[in-house]
Amino acid sequence: MGLEAIIRHVKDRGGEYLVDTSSRILFYVPLVGVWEKYVADDEVLKSRAMGILINVLGIGKIHSSTRRLFAKWSHTDEHSTPRRKQVVDFSSGVVVSLTSYSAVLYIADVSLDEGLAAAPFAVSFACLSGSYYGKFNDRYR
Repeated sequence: MGLEAIIRHVKDRGGEYLVDTSSRILFYVPLVGVWEKYVADDEVLKSRAMGILINVLGIGKIHSSTRRLFAKWSHTDEHSTPRRKQVVDFSSGVVVSLTSYSAVLYIADVSLDEGLAAAPFAVSFACLSGSYYGKFNDRYR
């Protein structure tokens, strides 16, 4: 692999990382922050800062990779039915959101009781927003 190929590879991968990370931050951080504002006002700033940090550390890329993996497993592509695409977005969103939101709450030093109370929100939010995030990410890309 020549130097030009290495540079092109790094640019392509770096661009994917920036798109995946920034699209997830732009989509999820404000929405979850609004919800948390009305539920846990005193911890919102800390948890949103942790949300941005976790997204910068790679959750955006992990979310996109998980989405592509679920699409591959289910043989879903741009020609698939909208319902099939929604199932991929829903399932990948639940897996990634539940794990990343749990990490955000843990790092933000939220108590176990509060974290368990928030877990159904993470699942519900992922269910409701999964296909919207998928469309947003595709358009943003």
